[in-house]
Amino acid sequence: MERRKKIIALFKEMDFHLDISKFDDRLIVQKIVCLLELKGLKLGYPYSIYVKGLYSPVLTKDLYEFTDEFQEFKTESHLNNPEKQSADNLNGIFGLKPVLLEVGATYGYYMKRENCDPLEALKRVKQLKPFYSQAQIAVGVSKVKEFLFEPTVKDLEELRKEIEPWQRAALRSMRH
Repeated sequence: MERRKKIIALFKEMDFHLDISKFDDRLIVQKIVCLLELKGLKLGYPYSIYVKGLYSPVLTKDLYEFTDEFQEFKTESHLNNPEKQSADNLNGIFGLKPVLLEVGATYGYYMKRENCDPLEALKRVKQLKPFYSQAQIAVGVSKVKEFLFEPTVKDLEELRKEIEPWQRAALRSMRH
C-alpha cells in the first residue's frame, strides 16, 4: 500500500483538513508525520534538517501530487489501535499548533535520531529556532516529552515525591 494512504487515514482520525495553499497546514503535515515516525509508526517518509527545520521532500512531493486525496480523505487504509492511539494522543497533546509541533518535532528528532542528550537537544533547538520565545520552546519540549517518552516507574515515584507536599497543601486549603 502506498505510504500516503496511511497518512491520509491518520489525518482523518485527527480530523485535520489540509489546505495545501496555507503554509501553516503544510508545516503541520510535516511535523505530524515526523512526530509519528519518531513515536515508532513506520510511515516511510525520510526526514532531515533543512534550512530552519525538519523536512521531508518526498512528503511534500506527495502532498502536491495527490492534493485531492489528502483534502478529501480518499484512502482505503485503516488504522490499527496503536496507530489510532498515537494519532489521538498527538492531537490531544499538541492541538495541531504549528509552533509547538515545530519545536517538539525538532527536539524529538535531535533526541531520538541524533542521540543528543536533553541539554544538547535544547541548545540545538534554540540555535535553529531563535525566533521562538523561551516559553514557546519550553512548552514545545514539554509536549514532545509527554508524547514520545513514557515515564518509568522510577520517574513516576520521583514525581509523586515531588508533588506530595503540594497535594497536602491543597487538601489543607480545601478544608478551610
